[in-house]
Amino acid sequence: MSRAPRKPSVSETYHVMVRGVGRQILFEDDVDRRFYLEVLGRELSGSDGELLAWCLMDNHVHLLVRMGLSDLSEMMRALGSAYAVNFNRRHDRVGHLFQDRFKSEPVESDAYLLAVVRYIHQNPVRAGITPTCDYRWSSYRSYVGEAEPFVETSCETVLGMFESPEAFVRFHQAFSPGVPCLSLGDKRRAVADEEALGTARRALCDVRPEEVASLPRPQRNDAIRRMRTARLSIRQIERITGVSRGVVAGVR
Repeated sequence: MSRAPRKPSVSETYHVMVRGVGRQILFEDDVDRRFYLEVLGRELSGSDGELLAWCLMDNHVHLLVRMGLSDLSEMMRALGSAYAVNFNRRHDRVGHLFQDRFKSEPVESDAYLLAVVRYIHQNPVRAGITPTCDYRWSSYRSYVGEAEPFVETSCETVLGMFESPEAFVRFHQAFSPGVPCLSLGDKRRAVADEEALGTARRALCDVRPEEVASLPRPQRNDAIRRMRTARLSIRQIERITGVSRGVVAGVR
């Protein structure tokens, strides 16, 4: 079945989302996160693109960018390829890292632009990682002047729509669950998977969740038992580790 063509944006502004294959994690540590942003910054500079907002979650990434559609596709291809090669090398991993091609949606109005910026910055709050949008691995702190940006972010366009920085902060303190921003699909499951990932890490202690699938069978099954003892569901373990549902279900 052929893929549906991407919908072009008249404003050349796109909300982009990419996630790990099988919802596996994309970032093991801050070294991974910094490398991703370094490559993103390099690719943006090479394409004259503009980054309006971003957020790195454990198993997915949100970007709000302004550039031509063909340039966006090329940038995401180059970014994904460079990052996957580095990630696999660092963590002794093989195979695809990202699930399918990236998702994108056009952003055509100022009202929706603001809704997307807030949605991106509220991702860690919705996942229960932080109580506020003040999350280290998003563009929010650059917007409120609390940190030097890890990657160049064009904040002026968005900030110019508010009467003051305080108004920008108040805007982010309000939730608008009815706004249909591009997401992982089932928001409740996305939040549950973020929490499940933390539970898995605590249960495994000395093993990273994405390493479980490549362990020898006895160690793999022991890791699965520990996660099941921690009350993770079979489907959550499958999504976190990449081990098939049938194998997980068969471990007692």
